[in-house]
Amino acid sequence: PSKGLINPGATAAAQAATYGAAGASVISVLTEERWFQGSLADLRAARLATTGQAYRRPAILRKEFVFGTYQIYEAAAHGADTILLIVAVTPADLLKVLVDTCREVGMEPLVEVHGQSELDVALNAGARVIGVNNRNLHTFRMDLATTDRTAEELAKRGIRFDHHLCSEEGGAGAGAAAATAATMPEYALCSLSGMSSPTDVDRYRQIGVGMCLIGESLMRAADPAAAIAGLCLDPAAYGRRMMDAAAAGGAYTAGTKIVKVCGITTAEDALVACRAHANLIGVIFAPKSKRCVTAEQASDVVRAVRDFGERSGRIGLACPGNNVAKMAPVQALVIKARALEEAARRPLVVGVFQNQPAEFIREMVDTCGLDMVQLHGQEGMEAASEDICGVPALRVVDIETSTDGSSSRAVASTDAVQKILDGVTSDPAAILLDTSIKGSKEGGGTGVTFDHSIAEQLQNRGLPVIIAGGLKPGNVKDAVMKTRPWGIDVSSGVEQSPGKKNHDAVTKFVGGARDAAIEASKGF
Repeated sequence: PSKGLINPGATAAAQAATYGAAGASVISVLTEERWFQGSLADLRAARLATTGQAYRRPAILRKEFVFGTYQIYEAAAHGADTILLIVAVTPADLLKVLVDTCREVGMEPLVEVHGQSELDVALNAGARVIGVNNRNLHTFRMDLATTDRTAEELAKRGIRFDHHLCSEEGGAGAGAAAATAATMPEYALCSLSGMSSPTDVDRYRQIGVGMCLIGESLMRAADPAAAIAGLCLDPAAYGRRMMDAAAAGGAYTAGTKIVKVCGITTAEDALVACRAHANLIGVIFAPKSKRCVTAEQASDVVRAVRDFGERSGRIGLACPGNNVAKMAPVQALVIKARALEEAARRPLVVGVFQNQPAEFIREMVDTCGLDMVQLHGQEGMEAASEDICGVPALRVVDIETSTDGSSSRAVASTDAVQKILDGVTSDPAAILLDTSIKGSKEGGGTGVTFDHSIAEQLQNRGLPVIIAGGLKPGNVKDAVMKTRPWGIDVSSGVEQSPGKKNHDAVTKFVGGARDAAIEASKGF
């Protein structure tokens, strides 16, 4: 509820049908009406929408605050296969009654815990399917290591839960069946909250977790089916994804993945961008900018973005392999782009600097808690190294343009594109193309669009890029559809005045970009 309406146009039936067709094994349906806008009618609708389809019917879980046995009978009557029981809000003696009642009506409940003391209560009540909430319900902080610690504790107690054992097969006959039954785990472990990427899923797969409950990121996804496929629930799919990243080559054709809203000066504006599903929130430290922020303002934005993402620290880039720095620049940047996509599923704060000392940049990174920086001056590619900046850095490449937005075709020529490629190094996390006005010594903040064919040619050569300059709600769909850039960046195009965002424009810009990205990806 603290995040507001996530997907107000969604219906339980349509969402469940999409999830089921995409391969979900269990679909969790909220039935709490006051705070979560759910209902038992939603539960029944989800069950009906996923029954009698070509795919194997997913189990339907009732997600509710359960305080009595009647709610269990009620869930079964409306089509639920299982139900959530939360240890944090349930007395131990009642929990035992609820678990037993579930089994009386043919349900095996999902019992949610957070921490060792709650795990003890769940096990004493007879729970066999343990869900670990990575979100602390008292502080609302997210810690994905909570599931890791619970898995360790179960292993120490000799409790078998490893999901890998479920796929082990014996020979034929009754003897083999008995042997399989003897080796099957007695418990199942499910990780709840905070997962949004294939890296998260694989993290838990490696420690034997059998299920991941993923809610918010799929409800926010413009294409939930593609988002489910992108989670790589099949280990073989994850392996192929990592191999594809490591073997980066050929044209970049994956479309727009990153949306950055820059020039943010207040926590209020930052939250509007986050709720609109922006990936990167930019705060500008360049003193000549009309949107320059103080360290205090930037810290306020960081706190708001972290609270929104339910995290207490930075999110780093997890690149496969350890030799990215030794790769060819374009190959390294493709891998880093994939890693940034994963990290930015929860919004990150980017500090924008222009020709400022590395010491000052590091000071602001540490003081404000920035996740990334962006170098917008003449610092050079090597200055964008994480070793120098302290965090991953975006490196801006200026595209010289006339004040009316026109440029000679020579600028967009193959020679010009080759010059950019020759100057790229593996130091930055990504490359951002922005407009530079001829004769001006300072780039960025022009409100003028450059020739996007330059971005198109660079991506045809394998380099994913972010484009900025002159973008606004009225032209972002056209830019995304025609150029299909890896990322887009907006600042003045969604302002009501310098440093103050027009909230409606922000929402329309990000939403328009997301919708256009889906449309542009058709056929690829």
